[in-house]
Amino acid sequence: MTRHALVPLVNACLLPAYDGRTPPDWVKHALDQGLAGVGLFGTNLLPPGGPLREDIVDPLRAVRPDALIALDEEGGDVTRVDYHRGSVYPGNHALGAVDDPALTRRVAEAVADDLLETGVNLCLGPCADVNSRPGNPIIGVRSFGASPDLVARHTRAFVAGLQGRGVAATLKHFPGHGDTGTDSHSWLPDIPRSLDELRALELPPFVEGFDAGAKAVMTGHIRVPQVDGLPATLSRRVVTGLLREELGYDGVVISDALEMAPILDRWGFGGAAVLAWAAGVDLVLLGATDGEKILPEVHAAVERALETGELTTDRLEEAAARIAALRAWAAPRATAEAPTPAATAPGTAGVGLVAARRALAGAALPVLPVAAPVHVLRLAVGANLAVGEAPWGLARSLERLGALGSATDVEPGTDPHRIGLPDGDDAGAPVVVVVRDAVRDPWQQETLAALRARRPGLLTVEMGLTPVPLPDAPTLLTRGAGLANAVAAAELLTGRRWTGPLRA
Repeated sequence: MTRHALVPLVNACLLPAYDGRTPPDWVKHALDQGLAGVGLFGTNLLPPGGPLREDIVDPLRAVRPDALIALDEEGGDVTRVDYHRGSVYPGNHALGAVDDPALTRRVAEAVADDLLETGVNLCLGPCADVNSRPGNPIIGVRSFGASPDLVARHTRAFVAGLQGRGVAATLKHFPGHGDTGTDSHSWLPDIPRSLDELRALELPPFVEGFDAGAKAVMTGHIRVPQVDGLPATLSRRVVTGLLREELGYDGVVISDALEMAPILDRWGFGGAAVLAWAAGVDLVLLGATDGEKILPEVHAAVERALETGELTTDRLEEAAARIAALRAWAAPRATAEAPTPAATAPGTAGVGLVAARRALAGAALPVLPVAAPVHVLRLAVGANLAVGEAPWGLARSLERLGALGSATDVEPGTDPHRIGLPDGDDAGAPVVVVVRDAVRDPWQQETLAALRARRPGLLTVEMGLTPVPLPDAPTLLTRGAGLANAVAAAELLTGRRWTGPLRA
């Protein structure tokens, strides 16, 4: 195959990103040369958000009308549409706690409507991972729960909601990222499962999602030593053997971002892309790194691999054909007017807030509601790279309800005995400490214990997965850190009700 013919074939199997908000010329040129589409990240969505369709999507589609425009839009902690304000929908953990698949489908429909409004046609979600290890540092509240059956029924509902509105769903992270003790952005996790255990515990949600017609599945940068020594993304035994041949999946297989350290540090973009395609992956997601210099590296690696026989043009053509079918399915929906909004207009105080409120049902504490104004201390720990820097906490939500007294961010490592508490006329005012996955963080635990010793009536709001087991410690568990979760918690704390649009 000539280089002239090879360039569009390789491009057809790539999903790069770029820096900044406005698509640069190199992206448009690559689209003109067959590029499958682009992945958008928080770095592209400059605050306060702006007209994503007009600034980003329309210029891309002017070059390639059927381009795949992809976003990580899980709701809750992981959002891109609401990256600078927090998601107006609760995430999977809250939806799993409610355990109403019809509600999960309504939330997914509303998410899809938001994506259609922006011109996005490929959602890199939902997570179909079973969070079987509570201390998992990367999945946590992104999972519907710890039971394969629970995760399976909500995975089906979410896929049906997205795709019923015309947005392609992506199940992730195959073959299951829930039983890991490390973050695959930084280290390569091992899944301590046999193949039979995978079939029983990790795979049922994926099988259910496939049965629901999921258009894509994303591989995880995770290793199952009893299956293969390579990460799943690069493993022919996992992708071709388990996913394709055993489970019979024939949709598009997408790699997780190759820029993640365990992959990039060992194989580089070009080497990893070649191994992924050889393993059976179709669409290679490069990650948030600007792709202008990466694409030539990948093309050069493919040329070498074709010469050595490590990769074949037949494999690339098979991948490109699957991706073309996905583009054909999604393109008419991406360019047409969005359908009548599902359940409520996107962004209103509707299905997202309803779901977040229901996730708090039964959470009322004996001391609630508290009297306003409320003084908030937020232990300002960072989130993992999948979440990024999306805002979280209670201060803005309490302010919206007219119930905020003061708000203080306490940086990690601060001596808990030096943290100021309300005094004087405010000495008796309610104080709320907002934490995130404090059960995994000794500093947060130490700080909570020290503050409780100074102010026994202090309340804790945990916006992660599990509350810290402190005796006689009233704690409100929001089951996520999205804006919808925060507003629902603020309502419960104060007894006040939010009625306006969450995106106001």
